[in-house]
Amino acid sequence: EQSYLEKFSAIVTVTTQERRIVKKLEPESSITVIPNGVDLTKFPRRITNQGGQRIVFVGNMDRPVNIDAARFLALEIFPAIRQRYPEAALELVGAKPVAEILELNDVPGIIVTGKVSSVVEYLHWATVCVIPIRQGYGLRNRTLESMAAGVPVVGSDRALAEFEVDGATVPLRAMRANTLEEYIYAIGRLFSEPKLREKLSENGRSLVENEYTWDKVGQKYEQVLIKTVTLN
Repeated sequence: EQSYLEKFSAIVTVTTQERRIVKKLEPESSITVIPNGVDLTKFPRRITNQGGQRIVFVGNMDRPVNIDAARFLALEIFPAIRQRYPEAALELVGAKPVAEILELNDVPGIIVTGKVSSVVEYLHWATVCVIPIRQGYGLRNRTLESMAAGVPVVGSDRALAEFEVDGATVPLRAMRANTLEEYIYAIGRLFSEPKLREKLSENGRSLVENEYTWDKVGQKYEQVLIKTVTLN
């Protein structure tokens, strides 16, 4: 890998974690982090501030990282939520559900959809999108898509790792949770506070519009290319 990287005068990674890995292999290389983007026509912001007590998790259901997250959500987080909100519902949306996912259909209040024709419809349906990723690194496209669709997001540090979603100088764009208690607290607040849902919907969508559209991503690649040509 190191000898291969030496061939290039400019390198692009999707995440800062990947940049750190490449930098160790090729310390003298010029590395730029450019994330993936979202097609806003495919993920329009929803029109209504969806109430109710509906949770969605989206991902390919044969990937180990998503299997772990879905089972944590279904078997630990959701039962605790249902004790407080008996009408709560959870949909696990994604293609290729393995046996470990399909068996979650037997948990009261949970539906495993399998592949769907329109993911955004399920995002718009939900009160909150929960992304309890506990494994792996990388840019979470589903996090971006959920924020683009205007769905309030509750996510782990790994799910939100590449995004500025909270902090003293950052508008609240998603709620962070890592422990069971933190998930219960965040989900419960979003179930009961319409203004908080609207705040996250507006701020999350704005973040995507300002930084993560394909036009914005294309401009960053263009800048890398111009800089490379100029230097050479």
